[in-house]
Amino acid sequence: MNAGDYLNKLLSCKIFKLMRNVLLLIFITAFQAYADNSYSQNTKLSLALNNVKVVDVLEEIQNKSEFYFLFNAKLIDVERRVSISMDDKKISEMLTSLFSGTGVNFIVYDKQIILTQSDIKSLPAEMQQQKITGIVIDKDGVPIPGVTIKVTGTTQGALTDANGKYSIEVPQGSTSLTFSFIGMETQEISIGALTEINVTMAESSINMEELVVVGYGVQKKINLTGSVASVSANTLEGRPISNIGQALQGVVPNLNVSVSNGSPNSLPSFNIRGGTSFTSSGFVTGSPLILVDGIQMDINLLNPEDIDNISVLKDASSAAIYGARAAYGVMLVTTKKGNKAEKARITYNSSFQWNSPTATPDLLDNYTIQDAENKSYPLRNESIPSNSLARLDSISAYNADPQNVAPYYIFGGNVNWRANTDVYGMAVRKISPMQKHNLSLSGGSAKSNYYGSIGYQAQDGLYKINTDKSNRYNAMLNVNSEVSKWFSIEMKSSYNYFQYSEPVSPAGKGGWWTAMSQEPTRNINMPLKTPDYSPAGVMYTDNILSFMDYGSSNKLSKENLVLGVSPVITPLKGWRIKGDFSVNSYNYGRKVVVPELSRIEFNFTNPTIAHTSPSYVQVYRDRSRQFTLNTYTDYALTYNKHDITALVGFNQEWNIMDGLDSKGENILTPSIPYISQTSGNKYIIDSGEEISLRGVFYRFTYSYDGKYLFESNGRYDGTSKFPKNDRFKFFPSFSVAWRVSKESFAQPIAPVVNDLKLRFSYGSLGNQNVANYLYVPTYSTVPLENFLLNGQRPVGVTAPGLVSPTLTWESARTIDFGVDITLFKRLDLTFDWYNRTTSDILVDSDKFPAVLGTSAPTKNSGELKTIGWELIAKWRDGLQNGLNYNITFTLSDYQTSVTTFDGNPNLLLSTLYAGQKMGEIWGYETIGTFQTQDDIDAAPSQSQIDGGKWYPGDIQYKDLNGDGTIGSGLGTVNDPGDRKVIGNSTPRFQFGLNMNASYKGFDLNLFFQGVGKRDFWINNQLHWGLIANTNATGTWEVYNNSWTPDRTDAFYPAYKNKGANILQQTKYLQNAAYIRLKNITLGYTLPKKLTQVLNIEQLRVFVSTYNIWSHSKLPAIFDPEILTADYPMIKSVALGLQVSF
Repeated sequence: MNAGDYLNKLLSCKIFKLMRNVLLLIFITAFQAYADNSYSQNTKLSLALNNVKVVDVLEEIQNKSEFYFLFNAKLIDVERRVSISMDDKKISEMLTSLFSGTGVNFIVYDKQIILTQSDIKSLPAEMQQQKITGIVIDKDGVPIPGVTIKVTGTTQGALTDANGKYSIEVPQGSTSLTFSFIGMETQEISIGALTEINVTMAESSINMEELVVVGYGVQKKINLTGSVASVSANTLEGRPISNIGQALQGVVPNLNVSVSNGSPNSLPSFNIRGGTSFTSSGFVTGSPLILVDGIQMDINLLNPEDIDNISVLKDASSAAIYGARAAYGVMLVTTKKGNKAEKARITYNSSFQWNSPTATPDLLDNYTIQDAENKSYPLRNESIPSNSLARLDSISAYNADPQNVAPYYIFGGNVNWRANTDVYGMAVRKISPMQKHNLSLSGGSAKSNYYGSIGYQAQDGLYKINTDKSNRYNAMLNVNSEVSKWFSIEMKSSYNYFQYSEPVSPAGKGGWWTAMSQEPTRNINMPLKTPDYSPAGVMYTDNILSFMDYGSSNKLSKENLVLGVSPVITPLKGWRIKGDFSVNSYNYGRKVVVPELSRIEFNFTNPTIAHTSPSYVQVYRDRSRQFTLNTYTDYALTYNKHDITALVGFNQEWNIMDGLDSKGENILTPSIPYISQTSGNKYIIDSGEEISLRGVFYRFTYSYDGKYLFESNGRYDGTSKFPKNDRFKFFPSFSVAWRVSKESFAQPIAPVVNDLKLRFSYGSLGNQNVANYLYVPTYSTVPLENFLLNGQRPVGVTAPGLVSPTLTWESARTIDFGVDITLFKRLDLTFDWYNRTTSDILVDSDKFPAVLGTSAPTKNSGELKTIGWELIAKWRDGLQNGLNYNITFTLSDYQTSVTTFDGNPNLLLSTLYAGQKMGEIWGYETIGTFQTQDDIDAAPSQSQIDGGKWYPGDIQYKDLNGDGTIGSGLGTVNDPGDRKVIGNSTPRFQFGLNMNASYKGFDLNLFFQGVGKRDFWINNQLHWGLIANTNATGTWEVYNNSWTPDRTDAFYPAYKNKGANILQQTKYLQNAAYIRLKNITLGYTLPKKLTQVLNIEQLRVFVSTYNIWSHSKLPAIFDPEILTADYPMIKSVALGLQVSF
């Protein structure tokens, strides 16, 4: 073996390979200490070489640049021949192509390039680590605990301790450390040869400059002086919801979202900060003005996937700029837009969802219903009638052999039903499907951006027969273009279409859900046979499922087209002139078809058509066109420590509405359900209205040194809804704020109290949300009177009501105190207290004698007051292992009371009265249940509330006024008898808890929502059963816990028909507080290294639930959110996919 061979063998052994790699790493580290990578990042080269050696390529690169290479020719094959042709590429791209598939790695340190073999990565970990220590402080030199330090591009990291110090083991070859902290700018620091790195972190510009959408513009969140809440798209996305209202429940304090039930046609209603007005019949919780990209429209028709942000303007100072329409607050919805200089991005979102009822009644069966009725007679000291005993025996016989015993028997010549039918189970689906799909395209060039989307949602309801279902179609296109440096234009368009169908609930049956819970003995399976087994002649019995099945239909559609254009002129820096013109077209259509239903009820030979006679077809058409013009200009000026912005504008709106209602009776052919194919009475009614609104508005803001903030908004509004001389009114507002944390005396506590702002606002708003043409006396007509004139039913005309010539605006004045605090750079707190007084409420004037023959005029004389508060607490943090999380808690409360109402001088409890709180429940105080006749004889007489005899098992009420008799007195505030205020149905202490976490591609959201205090009186016959009505089905909850001589400690009274036992009272007043897990979403975003293989930018899959769990003390048949036994709320499970290209 010669010396050369020996040397080559020695160099190839493992120990020398290891030593070689260690020396090379030391060499690299030495270069790294002085390297600045700006040259390698900014330099681009072009090469065109064919069939040359690698070494020739390297030399050509060195000749064309300042790069030079370091490598071992015995380890790197530079004699290999290659061809390369690349134009204007970075050095990293060239080398990747040159050494692809050769096992050669390269390391670029600015102008130095080191070529190595791939096994350099195989060094033991203990030989690759270096320790770096340091301290992290803020701009004032205060140490920051909890800062996350990571080796850039890895999950390896550490946290600073309470003194801001840290220590981290860094793999050799790592180029930088990344320092991040909530509310601070993320920094990436090069390591080089450093072993100590001290960092000064600056407050995040994103945090400081966070913008919030306000009226006709945006403001920095930190400079807000009014009460404004903002909801981002992240809160709305990836949840199993059918409309935006479901996603907003509990998210914003005192944004009250009411969902009436789980029907596909149930649309949420919105209210901000409680009671807003009243009528003679009760309180009104008015809806806010909702603007989508500045255009008023129905938010429930929107696709939640298209929404980018929602701002809620709560106080008068924030909403005053919108004047007449904003008395109840404002919701500003901003839809998504593309980004300039962004390549086209296609995003597809899809989810499949399965819904089921949250609550179902546990109903009594046929035998127990009859048995309970029989047992109620002895509770009244009565004997059981023989026909009742016979009926119970007949039901027993059927239950023993339902296959061979008919579901009816004949008694007294009539059909008596005895089946044991689970009508509810046969009518309601346990699971109903829903699906959503959305496809969007966004992007932009250097001077323009665009966003377009199409969406589809299909939801089946809970009816098994003739299933109720809805479909929603959405399309949107937003385009913004910068035509020149001083002129740009924004164009927006959207189309929304919603359709819904369901069977028609028959008149006189109490609605689907009441009826299907009250008819368990009526057979469903048809056709039946008569007693002699001949055909009955009809297909149906008088069961509610017959009405579902036989062919009635209620179909409705909503169509909304919105077009808007907004030119923007910028003559000078800081000066903007903008115009908005939009057209909002809305069409509503509905067609109701009710054929005759011939069915057996009491007699086989005489089928009934009650509730469906005469058959009819009815068609509704409503159309509205809204044209809106806004022109406004704003100017911003900064001089030294003074920041001034001013805005002034003009608004004009035109609303044109018309409608058509037509009906034809006696359908000739049920398969051709058109009015032209009816033979009976027909009518057609059309209507039309026009309303306009005009206003000028302004906003002025001033800030000194970011510490002292002032804002004034105002509007001079006029509306055609009021008489000519009372149409216009000025509504001003102002607000001030003081950022205490910027004062010098607050600096010692700055490490704890990072920001502290105190706010105060006052404003007045007008309310035009009243009926149209109140000041114009108008006739009304009755299509067909209930008598004949010349052989025909004539059209009736009523006398016009009296009107007031001085009707004008209701006014809402609001005072708001607020405070915003940031603690420990992690915890954000916002608190507001408000007092809103609504005056000049339109109510009926003084009573006139009935002989007048018409209604009294309306006048401005009512007043109410709403006082409330709200809290938002947000905590954001991250852990060393890469787990990031945030928690948001919201809590709010309000109470509304009438301060002035002239329409009830006697203070009757049956209507509103001065001093009444919204939601008051009047009732008796319960002592307990009478156990013996001696107890009844010794107690105050209860004959005023029930003249019949009282028995053991009945309720004993307390004599509050001491007159020896239980009664309701005169039914007034001053003489309520033995009643008092026992509760309040207003939801108090509404709260939400939203928790988000992310970890290595996984994301988790948990959202709880609920009500802390609410009273509820159950006025539902299904719940009370026989106690309320002899025909009511009843539930096991009441039946199994009702009083009997052997169960004297039972909660409910004796199970017999006596409504006086369930008058509103303290004992059975329900606690309707609840907590509900509204949403759980678990998602996973695949790593980019996997998705890039498929040319996918991002791929996320998720599973989500809605209303999956709740806790309350209510009986199981009631959902605590809607408090009815009607169409139930739904709970859901969904699987979804989000993918971007």
